[in-house]
Amino acid sequence: MEVEIEVREGWWAAALPALVLALLGLALLGRAVTPEGGGLLTPSDWRLRAAERAYREERAALREEAEALAALLDRAPDPVRAGLAADRIAQRALDGAPALALQREALAGAAEGVRLWAMGGGSREAAVEALERAVSLLGGRSEP
Repeated sequence: MEVEIEVREGWWAAALPALVLALLGLALLGRAVTPEGGGLLTPSDWRLRAAERAYREERAALREEAEALAALLDRAPDPVRAGLAADRIAQRALDGAPALALQREALAGAAEGVRLWAMGGGSREAAVEALERAVSLLGGRSEP
């Protein structure tokens, strides 16, 4: 069985509108994602932007963890939840942006204070003070 495909002379006239629409779509997409300078980014600019994005995301995640600790302090002592939160925060403190190392350590210390309070081995006031220190280093407000 033979199959023959016949291409007519005006095929480009039919493909031209689709090509124009594709190029227009790419131009609009490029305009939407181009940074404010409008120029090309060098590889170091891309790395800088990626590092800044990672910093913002990690800082937001640390603030969420601080909020979770504050919520634990507002409830009756729950050693299991406090222990899980402290373990999660301690694991997160092992890796991250170097600029947030101090904040991660302070939050890990606050989590350990909340764990001790929940287990009956520490005071709530000490846990609150450690959490307030961590929140002040993160630059946000969290009410325990």
